[in-house]
Amino acid sequence: MKGQPIRPQRSSLVAETVRVLRQGIQSGLWRGHLPGERVLCTQWQISRPTLRAAMEVLQREKLVEVAHGCRTKVLTKPPAKSPVTLTVGLLSPEPLHAMPPFVMLWVDELRGQLANEGHLLQVVVGRAGFGRKNPARALESLIAGTPAAAWVLYQATEAMQRWFSEHDTPCVVVGSSFPGTDLSAVDRDYRAACRHAVGLFAGRRHKRIALLIRREQLGGDIESERGFLEGLESFAQRGVSGTICRHDGTNAGLCAKLDDMLAEKPRPTALLVARSAAALTVLTHLLRRGVRIPQDMALVCRDDDTYLDSTEPRVARYAVSPAAFAKRVHRMVVGLVQDGVVREGNVRVMPTFTRRESV
Repeated sequence: MKGQPIRPQRSSLVAETVRVLRQGIQSGLWRGHLPGERVLCTQWQISRPTLRAAMEVLQREKLVEVAHGCRTKVLTKPPAKSPVTLTVGLLSPEPLHAMPPFVMLWVDELRGQLANEGHLLQVVVGRAGFGRKNPARALESLIAGTPAAAWVLYQATEAMQRWFSEHDTPCVVVGSSFPGTDLSAVDRDYRAACRHAVGLFAGRRHKRIALLIRREQLGGDIESERGFLEGLESFAQRGVSGTICRHDGTNAGLCAKLDDMLAEKPRPTALLVARSAAALTVLTHLLRRGVRIPQDMALVCRDDDTYLDSTEPRVARYAVSPAAFAKRVHRMVVGLVQDGVVREGNVRVMPTFTRRESV
């Protein structure tokens, strides 16, 4: 029976010894070499002549190679283990077709990398969990209904990250993890990018700089504000100052915030905008208000999407390769799936500044 040690029956001792040896070799019980004669004889309570007679049969079958004074060599390879197909869940507040182009690209790259290893990536839309201060019930139902070996969290709120952390549910955050959640995360280095943007504007003699960012923030937005403030502090002695303008995320709210900014005296002459869709709204609204870019207002986007090259003027921005980004996510996810651990904590992928006509 399964779980019982194999042992020859005494009805035909040589034949039974051949049978169990063959069974053990073909199942991969012994790899490389068989145990020594003394070990097998003691284990099975058989004589050495019986064992040697069985070995002669196996040698004729070319299952083993017997040499005087050497351990008996196993000639057949154990059967290859069938790969186990596992599901990795991508939890998102929006379906794949509604994601920004950059996100769709790295999701597609991640799907292909997992598929090469026989794993599946399933996009799970969980709007209910994203919109609540206490998403516990929604997440419990969602996780129970999707048997995933690990989760990739996209745009997860602080409450959602805390739920995954408290329940020890294997996951990787795409974005910045919130303090105290102790979750592994992969994100663009927004802090470094925003600090660099301030230096870029200062180098072009802009004295008044503004960061436009959503009021409802994710971890990367918090890092962005930190980098922006660090940049202002670094150039304060050169007369550079700035402000953080938070909007509600709607086009109307963003345009109203821009109008308030344009009415300021002195008004900013350089804008750093979080999210590529917001940068597109800012560009068109400023042009509608008669503000020339970059002559009257320099514009840089913190994020990257290819459609920002379809505007006139084209928008300068910070870019990250979707393939390289997906590779870092994949490495973390595979660690969770195969080993149950992630060897890297928080990974920051450094963006590259893409120079365009808006600065």
